Parts: sequence; structure tokens; C-alpha cells
Amino acid sequence: MGIKRITAIVPEDLIESFERCLRKCGVPGMTIDKVRGYGEHANYFSSDLLKSNIRVVVYVSDERAFAVVEELKAFALDEHTPSGILAVEAIERLIDLNSGQDVPATRL
Repeated sequence: MGIKRITAIVPEDLIESFERCLRKCGVPGMTIDKVRGYGEHANYFSSDLLKSNIRVVVYVSDERAFAVVEELKAFALDEHTPSGILAVEAIERLIDLNSGQDVPATRL
């Protein structure tokens, strides 16, 4: 059994409801960062076109990844998210720095 990293870029004003969606999916934890960038939805009111968003990173087992991604896609459609992106990547190894032990996918 493997591990997937799901990374989402979402508008700042949706972070609380996005977190509730992750908790509902049973995701055991998340990391968030404030990020700035531009893409399909640039900030045309800014001289550099950059828009502020939140990057959310979660780790889940391979078995649960599809279901979590489907829930996040449904969330985005329900919330009429004006922009955002979602990436799913395979993780070779995840280590708990408290114990130095590998994190088993069954824990995610």
C-alpha cells in the first residue's frame, strides 16, 4: 500500500469550508501556506497580476486518494470556486520525525 500527496491551491476565503470538507473525508491532518501567483485567473487590479491563495497539502493512503479527490472536486463545484487547482502525487516514503519511523499508509 502506498501514499499519495494531494496539493490544492484554493482562494483564501474558502479555507475554512475546505478544511471542513477535508475533516468530513477523514483526512488526519493538513498543512497550509499562503501563496501568491497567477495563472488562468490573474488579479488584473494588481500591477504584477499576482493573486493571494492558500496551498493545502495532505497525505492519504492510495486506497483513500480517489475518494478524497472526488469529494474535493464536488466541494469546488458546490462552492462555485472561482479558481484553484488540485494535484495528486505518489510519495516514495513518509517519515515521522518524532520517532524516525516510516509512517504506514494504514495510518493515513
